Amino acid sequence: MNPKQIRKIRSKARDILVAWIKQVVKKEDHSKVTHKNLTKLIESQSYYWSGHTIKLQPWSYKWIIKQLKKHPHWTLQDIQQSINTKN
Repeated sequence: MNPKQIRKIRSKARDILVAWIKQVVKKEDHSKVTHKNLTKLIESQSYYWSGHTIKLQPWSYKWIIKQLKKHPHWTLQDIQQSINTKN
């Protein structure tokens, strides 16, 4: 992939992850969620075992990048809507 495009995707993935974490935590803790402490707030393990298959952990940084590579124009709401339609 083009380095300029992947740079934009990674930046957008961090923004989406911060917005998603702010939805999950209490309103009082919103100021504590930033790009700098993002790695401390999310689980470092990106994969999990499902039977004999290794799968990508939903809402991990790598998972969001994978979703944005398929659909670069998506926002947080689009990703949430795609998850809801799968279930």
